[in-house]
Amino acid sequence: MTDETIRMHAAQGLSRAIHPDARDHFRAILELVDADVSPGLVECPACGKVGLRERIDGDHACIESR
Repeated sequence: MTDETIRMHAAQGLSRAIHPDARDHFRAILELVDADVSPGLVECPACGKVGLRERIDGDHACIESR
């Protein structure tokens, strides 16, 4: 499940939750998901290539094996 999917489900849950404690839990989930998202560029520690986090953390053509 991607962060965007988790965010969507948590936002929908927050909009439908009636109990205040449930709303607090959905807000906490959204804060955690948002904290994991760091916009901007990052550098691969192995080869120095710079790019979007999801591409560098994923499968890029790194010149050094990981």
